Amino acid sequence: MVTKFSGGKTKFLVGGVLIAGVIGYLIYTGLRDTQMYYLTPSEVVEMGEEAYNEGMRIGGIVADGSIDWDPQTLLLEFRVEDDDVSLPVFYKGVVPDAFENGVEIVVEGKLTAAGVFEATLLLPKCPSKYEAAPSP
Repeated sequence: MVTKFSGGKTKFLVGGVLIAGVIGYLIYTGLRDTQMYYLTPSEVVEMGEEAYNEGMRIGGIVADGSIDWDPQTLLLEFRVEDDDVSLPVFYKGVVPDAFENGVEIVVEGKLTAAGVFEATLLLPKCPSKYEAAPSP
């Protein structure tokens, strides 16, 4: 009778460890996939062909005068730049209110072999007018 009780306890322990392992693995892979840092346009260009069709985020500045927005079709084209490189970005969807020339932005998507970044998400930095005023 002691053996049966001990065997049942072992099964329960093994099952618990297995469940905890699966949950831990799911948490790890979920966090790994969401922890995507952004690259600069220069870093993307340095990657060469390795950057093609890979999910990534690119951070930079919306180049002045580069915005071409069609509100009827929700098509947006612009360039994101850093100090050295400028990349064309194509996006289809609703454009955030904070999006404008010269704003810092992070775009998420994929770089095509043609060198155009097809964005699925635009994350413009809110302008300073939304920041708290300095204390007197």
